[in-house]
Amino acid sequence: TIVGFAAETFDLEANARGKLERKGADLIVANDVSAPGVGFEHETNSVSIFSATGRQVDIALTSKSAVANAVLDEVLLERSASDSGRLD
Repeated sequence: TIVGFAAETFDLEANARGKLERKGADLIVANDVSAPGVGFEHETNSVSIFSATGRQVDIALTSKSAVANAVLDEVLLERSASDSGRLD
């Protein structure tokens, strides 16, 4: 499973989906770095996870470790769906 990351300042969904397709990733984790309380200088983040199968999961402002766990959950979900021959 290939996971990409995108730090965006505008049009988060369109830019993230474009990068997902261009990079050939299975998932892309995107965040709006212009939003308050997120990004490199903060202990918290808020992201949207987009999958190549069309799923979108929005993670509200939370700790970066909680974001990491959510990303891992999505990786496991993608792998499980791929292993079973179906993608939900």
